[in-house]
Amino acid sequence: MYSWPLKPFDRAHPVRGYFNDPRISGKSRAFHFGIDISAPNGTPVHAVRGGIVHIEGGRSLSVADGDLDFGYWHVIPAVRHRQRVERHEIVGHVAAPWLHVHFAEHRAGRYVDPLRPGALTPWTDRTAPTVTRIALLRNGRELPAQSVFGRVDVIAEAHQQPPLPVPPPWHGLPVTPARLRWRVRRGGRTVRPWHTPVDFTKTLLPASEFGRVYAPGTRQNRAGKPGLYRFYLAHTWSTTLLADGSYRIEVEASDRFGNSGRLEIPFAVANEL
Repeated sequence: MYSWPLKPFDRAHPVRGYFNDPRISGKSRAFHFGIDISAPNGTPVHAVRGGIVHIEGGRSLSVADGDLDFGYWHVIPAVRHRQRVERHEIVGHVAAPWLHVHFAEHRAGRYVDPLRPGALTPWTDRTAPTVTRIALLRNGRELPAQSVFGRVDVIAEAHQQPPLPVPPPWHGLPVTPARLRWRVRRGGRTVRPWHTPVDFTKTLLPASEFGRVYAPGTRQNRAGKPGLYRFYLAHTWSTTLLADGSYRIEVEASDRFGNSGRLEIPFAVANEL
């Protein structure tokens, strides 16, 4: 458990970018390896834990203590390389024009989510994720739900709003849920049980997994331009496993605090046509 890197240390601050959010630049595709904490340019950034400073370029640094280190990006360092700092000591200031500090926790050789329960404190979230769309596609083309057959990709669009208002020009922009799961129902019966293909709660996903998790059309947030998060729930799922007839796909998006939202759509399997 540790406090915030901005004053006041014992109060939550607006977070505009979540762990494992999509990061897209040109042909580069990756997962966000920390969180983006909103703050005016020039805001002092403080160490959440004491340790040895490592300057990592002109606008980033980390403070290491054994196999645990905390990273601070988009800051102008106020400390020297290899300097020892104490908890809550100023290590830098938010650099223009970023309007945030990218904060990351690297523990025992892997990045973990600072917003997980028991880490960055205090932090609570009562906002519920929303599933806005479910689509069945083959070769990138959406299929009519009334006549589905063969192998299909199952894609859902989902997002969550940050629990604390983020200042302009980054206000009102979505973040990603922590998990997505789906199942297939027929009448009152579950014919394909819950499956969780998207889970951001364990560690940072490697860039090689981007195309498995995020579907084409996904875009990240830009100032004043909301992103769109499209998730693969299944690749080439075979509807031949189901008898012809009417079904419902149900998708649930959830966060780490028990908040969730669901959407379901009807579809009809017609493999025998």
